[in-house]
Amino acid sequence: MKLDNLKDWMINMGKGIFVIGTNTDIGKTFVSGAITYKLKKHNKNVIPYKPVQSGGIEENIKIIPPDIKYIRDICDLDIDYNTMNTYCLKTEVSPHLACNIENVYINKENIINHYNKLLKTYDYVVVEGAGGIVVPITNDYFLYDLIKDLNMDVVIVANASVGTINHSVLTYEFLKSKNIKCRGIFINNYNNQFYEDDNIKMIEKITNLKVLGILNKIKEFNKESICKEYDKLDLENILSLFE
Repeated sequence: MKLDNLKDWMINMGKGIFVIGTNTDIGKTFVSGAITYKLKKHNKNVIPYKPVQSGGIEENIKIIPPDIKYIRDICDLDIDYNTMNTYCLKTEVSPHLACNIENVYINKENIINHYNKLLKTYDYVVVEGAGGIVVPITNDYFLYDLIKDLNMDVVIVANASVGTINHSVLTYEFLKSKNIKCRGIFINNYNNQFYEDDNIKMIEKITNLKVLGILNKIKEFNKESICKEYDKLDLENILSLFE
């Protein structure tokens, strides 16, 4: 490919952000849904992508990724699951263990090619990880390896509760040790407690990262209350993830 054609091709490519958590069940899917929802509501060409899902659920005799199903439903996306997910494993354990149990081989090239294909079709690709940053995808290939192979920046999802300072800072420091750029932090499950406000201030002070959004703990987990929470997020902060 000629240099000028290569530049044009790169300019026309979409941009992605990789959503990671300080731990499993921290709210990565909830925040990935928030980013996708906010962009779609403002008529942006966006797609969520889950490279590897363990804990797949059965729907119409197929095993589908529940994280993608949540985002698909909440954002009213008319996109098939195979477009938004590469590997879906039924066993709800770490991906490497689920692969061993189900005799599945994860080929990183399939994920890289899938992601690059999405970049050619969509302007924004919201990629969600599995578990924390050091989760093994295979026995010798970890989530941070995939992020580096995809050449992506990340955004951290952290809890507001006690212990979050330690978890958030350790995650950030590990990212720095791997030369992975972090674009900021989302705080999830906020309960408007005084110590949570202090946690947020300390995380920003220690990491020098911006808290891009604070999502309250949802008391009634339905579409109306979720979308109402998502609507509070600042669009410019969301767009800054892709700059």
